[in-house]
Amino acid sequence: MDPHGAKDSSQEGTIVNPGRDEGRDTSVGDEGDDANELRFDEEQRLINEQSHRQEDD
Repeated sequence: MDPHGAKDSSQEGTIVNPGRDEGRDTSVGDEGDDANELRFDEEQRLINEQSHRQEDD
């Protein structure tokens, strides 16, 4: 609690989100984001490879 008696919006119950009108986050990700992107790319490559493979019966 603020000893000076001043309230900020978090004490009033208002959600503070200064970037809400900026749209989707396109900032550079961290190492975890890069690793996820590599995994998803590999999964997509395997899916495409399997979908074009001829069936052997």
